[in-house]
Amino acid sequence: MPDCRDWLTTLWAVSFKGVPFYFESDDEEGGRGLVIHKFPNRDQPFIEDLGEEPRFFSGAAYVHGDDVDSLESSLKQALASRGAGTLVVPLSGPVTVHCQSFKRQHQRDKLGYVAFDIKFVRDGAASGLISIPLAMNSAFGAAETLAAAVASLFPASILTFGQPDYVVASAVHEMLRAAATLDVIRSSYRVDPTASATIRDVLADIILDAPRALTADTDTPDAALAIAADLVGAARSLADAIPPESAVTAMLQFVSAFEAIGAPGYLTPAGMRAADNVAAVARLARLAGLTAYSEAVIRRSYASRPDGVTARAEVAERFENEQYDTAGAANAALYLAIDDLRGKVIDYLSRVITDLAPIITVETARILPSLYLAYRLYADPLRADELVARNEVRHPSYMPRVISALSR
Repeated sequence: MPDCRDWLTTLWAVSFKGVPFYFESDDEEGGRGLVIHKFPNRDQPFIEDLGEEPRFFSGAAYVHGDDVDSLESSLKQALASRGAGTLVVPLSGPVTVHCQSFKRQHQRDKLGYVAFDIKFVRDGAASGLISIPLAMNSAFGAAETLAAAVASLFPASILTFGQPDYVVASAVHEMLRAAATLDVIRSSYRVDPTASATIRDVLADIILDAPRALTADTDTPDAALAIAADLVGAARSLADAIPPESAVTAMLQFVSAFEAIGAPGYLTPAGMRAADNVAAVARLARLAGLTAYSEAVIRRSYASRPDGVTARAEVAERFENEQYDTAGAANAALYLAIDDLRGKVIDYLSRVITDLAPIITVETARILPSLYLAYRLYADPLRADELVARNEVRHPSYMPRVISALSR
């Protein structure tokens, strides 16, 4: 029977802006900003999703000890200070927040024990108004930061020096599989020929260098760092060389090939190290794919507001899944880089969505050709193909009586 989780060793040590304290109890509150539109004689309302509601973290906190007076003063200074800071939550780890309010609870004070009620709100956009180009550049910058963090932290996540051959082989085999999977994607999609040749050579070098870079005889991180950076760079270059719509699909296909799989119930110590090596390389591949995926999402064009809303929801869910698997103090920098990229891409899509046309339902008295409908709706018969594609009509001369169309 597998051992139960040792909760006390896996919970994060609580702090805000580096000042430690304890949570007697902590709460997290969130949700979606939904606007419910009701219409006369219509049984089903339309639910408009405005995005995620502000995320709040609150709870009963305390400091204690013989020097509780100085501890209390340090915590109050951190809580009252300007700007966002890192709050470490016991269960989920670091998150960037602002302190909204704090209150001393005198009735709970004891000798050597000072209690507070604290409320934090998760950090949001850098500014209230942001242009689309600025939001795009900010997201690309966050992708660059995550790519660097993924590569730099990879050497410390594997253990091969002084290990049995099969422990080393586990990391090498997974790295070869990552490079081979990217090469299959390169061969399967329409890729710019010049970029394809360059990426092919990079992947070939990864395959040749992986046994040496990850071998048990290598006791320096430089080789592992270089091969991790090459893999991340190859994924991003490949996505950049594929049309954005196809690149989104291609990178999600790559990520799905390395989804996290739980280890068997019992493994020998060496077997556990082999499983950890496989998991570390798989996470490197997933984050490389997600970084490239996020850049493809940014480059992609969106025809309607529902298209943008759907893309934003997918980005949020996929990055949250990866954040869930990135735990522990050693991964704090990586966790924050993932969270930053997720937030920047969502900010960009939220800005794009505001300028996109909503979808409307058009009902006619009889079946009409698409050219006529395009002229009546937009005064532009050239948009007839758009109506045909959106409604998946077989023949453009026979449009359904009820169709979906952009409002403008």
